[in-house]
Amino acid sequence: MSRRLLPAVLCLTCLASCAETAPSVPDAVADLARAVDAPAAEAQDATPDAGAGAGDAAADADTAAALPACVTVPTAALPPLVPQRKKFGLALFHYNVEYVIGGLEATGPDGKPMWFMDNPKNAGWTDAKTEDYIVRETLLPILQLYDKHPGWGVNIELQSYLVEVMAARHPATLALLRTLAQRGQVEIVSFHHNAQFFLAFPRDDLDRSIVRVKEVFAQHCLPLSGAVFNQEGQAGEGRQRALLDHGYSVGVFPKNLWRYVHKQADSFWPLYTSEAGDLIVGAGGVDPAAGVDVAWTFLDDGELRAVTDKPFQMNPYFAPRAPHAPERVAEFEAQLAALEAAGYVHLGITDYVRHLKARGVQPKPAPPLLDGTWQAPSTKSVRQWMGGQGLWFTTEADNRVRTGNAEARMWVATLQVLHDLALAAGKAGTSAGPLRKARELLWRAQVSDTSGINPWAGEVAFGIAANEQARAIAQVEANALAQTLGKVGGHVDLNARTLVFGPAPLEAKFRGEPKPPLALTVTAPGRDVAVQWTRADSAATGERWRVTVEGKPKCADCADRLVEVAFPRTAATLAYSPALLDAEVRTYPLAAFEFSQGEAWLPLANGLIGLGDDWWVIKHVRSVHVAARVAPDSPFITFHDGTAPDTQTTVWTFEIVHGSAAVALAVANRLNVWPIVQL
Repeated sequence: MSRRLLPAVLCLTCLASCAETAPSVPDAVADLARAVDAPAAEAQDATPDAGAGAGDAAADADTAAALPACVTVPTAALPPLVPQRKKFGLALFHYNVEYVIGGLEATGPDGKPMWFMDNPKNAGWTDAKTEDYIVRETLLPILQLYDKHPGWGVNIELQSYLVEVMAARHPATLALLRTLAQRGQVEIVSFHHNAQFFLAFPRDDLDRSIVRVKEVFAQHCLPLSGAVFNQEGQAGEGRQRALLDHGYSVGVFPKNLWRYVHKQADSFWPLYTSEAGDLIVGAGGVDPAAGVDVAWTFLDDGELRAVTDKPFQMNPYFAPRAPHAPERVAEFEAQLAALEAAGYVHLGITDYVRHLKARGVQPKPAPPLLDGTWQAPSTKSVRQWMGGQGLWFTTEADNRVRTGNAEARMWVATLQVLHDLALAAGKAGTSAGPLRKARELLWRAQVSDTSGINPWAGEVAFGIAANEQARAIAQVEANALAQTLGKVGGHVDLNARTLVFGPAPLEAKFRGEPKPPLALTVTAPGRDVAVQWTRADSAATGERWRVTVEGKPKCADCADRLVEVAFPRTAATLAYSPALLDAEVRTYPLAAFEFSQGEAWLPLANGLIGLGDDWWVIKHVRSVHVAARVAPDSPFITFHDGTAPDTQTTVWTFEIVHGSAAVALAVANRLNVWPIVQL
């Protein structure tokens, strides 16, 4: 979700007095483990509240009767294809049931409860209760609106985890969604099982998440739309490639991200091609030369449309005082009705693209598109989730959360390899339970809300706890499977997918280097900084150095959290591995972009970016996993963290490679995507 940033005055007034401390990890881990073990059991404590969904509470008790026959392909396109049609209304409601992951209440280090904004009214608002609020008060009213108007098409985007929540605790709402989808009225968009910030992680993580999406949709008889929009509007060339590889057909690229890298007016061509597939820009005006008229009636967090729009009462962070507001749904209904009276037809996105093609609208090739998010200017694209300090809280810890994701991900991938080897060897008793639990915890930890936009202490602690629990489960089970396979103390090569007895070989031996190859710049006003260089003995993978930047706090109350490391850039090109394209390096002239803010921030899932003249820097993502800044008028590539705890030492490690793109890519992927893991 992209939260509307509330006025900064809040930060300067009431929030200035909110002294928040991260909840204790053991308590958070215990709560999280219980939730993963038995998500449906939470329903016993999640009593439905009165409001728009009050009728849903009674209906939910009747599960079987509410379920229509299983139809995974819509029974009819809505409306019939009319090539002459030229006025279209489009709406896409983006729902994130993990909007406030962990809920509005957490346990502090003293064992006492603490609440979002230190407000006791949030007592009892657990993870499940907050999820139930989103279903009842924000999703159900929109579904009921469209049920009243069978001629109106719409896109509802959600993670498949929300489908599981509805199946467990809101089956009548799920049945209504299914009915609307099966009659071709609602296109259900889903591209990840949890609301993962997937641009920060290797393609394998998203691939497995999408497989789970399709399993859940098939299990619950839900047709899956060919359109793709997703959490925080994450997009890029790798996202487009991934959706096409998985059988989706249309990518929705957010207009603000497009303008962030290609500054232009409000008007866009209605249909582009990218990665040899269809791409549309949303929600943007359409070039009149295309001969069609498009009215985007909604492209935003669906949680915001059905509740009050009063400040500080408008989203799930304020759930106790943000019930369903029927008048706001009525306003939206009147807007759609007026457009319909003016000749617009309300369609789902794939149906809209089908109409464009029937009209003969010729797609245009999209320009180079960088990784980013849908509110790119205000969030500095991905920086807000990878090193950007929010407006409100001082408990944010982006690098700790995201490097923890990377560490846990390595161990879950290790467990996956060993699990597959044990099955192939016919080892009796091999169970998928621990692997599935570890992966679900990892996906939950990877969600966007554990590090941005303004995560409260409970969300940060939730992410840290989930990382540690996923890693612990994976490590224990991996060692047990190694024993089953007769290779205790062996090592796993994640690339070769092998288990070999004995210690892992050193990929390269490093020695002290008195003469650094590059003059990096470190900015950390609150820390004493030490920089150590070493150089690889072997030239097998090009010339190679390793640099460690350690920053020790100067004082207990310096209150300066900034850490930046900048590497000199010599090229007028951008060379990097786009997110979800781990096996590629793409190179573009910086002149191919017109940055609206004069910069771009990139996630670098495999850590790799070029400096020019065959020099490359690779962040070790289990040490430093923050965004990198590229700006045409800056001679640096800068890694930034504004959330580094001011009382803790930071240690960042980078690899420097002088060699070809292929050599640098191989090093990056061995370090960060498919490392060798010692058991």
